[in-house]
Amino acid sequence: MTIFLIALEKGLGLGSIYLLVGLSFTLVLAVSSVFNFVQGSLLMVATLLSFILASEQGWPAIGVLAAIVAFGFLAGLLTHTITVRPVLGRTKDIVESTLLTTIGAGFVVNAVAALLFGSQPRPVQSYVSAVPWKLGNLPINKTYIVIIAVTLCITIGLDQFLRHTDTGRTARVTLEDSEGARLVGVDVRRVILVSFAVAGALAALAGWLVAPVILASAFNAQEVTFYAFAGMAIGGFGSFGGAMLGGLIVGLVVAIVPAYINPDWADPLVLVFAAVILILRPAGLLGTAGLFGATRQREL
Repeated sequence: MTIFLIALEKGLGLGSIYLLVGLSFTLVLAVSSVFNFVQGSLLMVATLLSFILASEQGWPAIGVLAAIVAFGFLAGLLTHTITVRPVLGRTKDIVESTLLTTIGAGFVVNAVAALLFGSQPRPVQSYVSAVPWKLGNLPINKTYIVIIAVTLCITIGLDQFLRHTDTGRTARVTLEDSEGARLVGVDVRRVILVSFAVAGALAALAGWLVAPVILASAFNAQEVTFYAFAGMAIGGFGSFGGAMLGGLIVGLVVAIVPAYINPDWADPLVLVFAAVILILRPAGLLGTAGLFGATRQREL
């Protein structure tokens, strides 16, 4: 029972990270139909920045957090400027074109990080004490508790912002019908630009949160992107609820399978689970039919 509870705690913590990254993917996807593959690379860079600022420079946790979120916000703006803006109005195949440009940009970021930092993973000083709490015989990892709590607050806060503020309502109009929003005077390009910036900040925040767990490495972008992508496929592309559900499911599989079977089986089982779900329900558990759920526009 103790083994299961430890695996459950780890699964919820990792699942929260995949949830955050999935939300960052979905926020951009729902507004612009762009699948931004740079998100995983931003998380990776955030883990390296965490190592530099926290472990090498000795910055306080709040300073590291502020710097990394600011980096993510600016990197999101830069991603839009480099990978999306050049193809707008120049092709009708915006989805396919931006898939190529964002994948290419992600490869460049990963390659530069590998050249600068090498392949050696680096331990990152945690923002909380490494000494676990004790609940009977059960050790409770404080890092996972912070990850779960922050993800819960971000998820609820984003939902409330989009539902109950003027800016959020404008974004919701764009989420539900970008063409209609454009006709009534909404600056859709600005909404898309802001969505890229917020998504970049979310990915960077996820990197800061998970850095003490997965270490700082130039090669962890692929793994996180894979798990976030699998979670979105399971939950439903373009669905905020699907990103949440799928991320948590993948996190639990990744944590529980190594505890009871074999660590090498985690990735194949995630793929098998995703394949079975997509065979039985091609739109995912909470998704809708059409390209990225386009038959019924994404909802919050």
